[in-house]
Amino acid sequence: MTQQAAVKLLAIVHERRQIQLEELLSYLPEFTWNQVFSLVDELSRQGLICIQRRGFEYELRVASLST
Repeated sequence: MTQQAAVKLLAIVHERRQIQLEELLSYLPEFTWNQVFSLVDELSRQGLICIQRRGFEYELRVASLST
């Protein structure tokens, strides 16, 4: 994935504050589910976003700045 994709994904999550992974995919039609999930995983590991499973769905939100 490109840095442009990461910037676009982060912008969407920051704008929405929280978003379901399936909804996020509709904002990124040029990428596959696997590509988006891989990028989400990478950004989560970097501490830029949080991903949480809610039942059968994944929810993304802006990472908290406080530790």
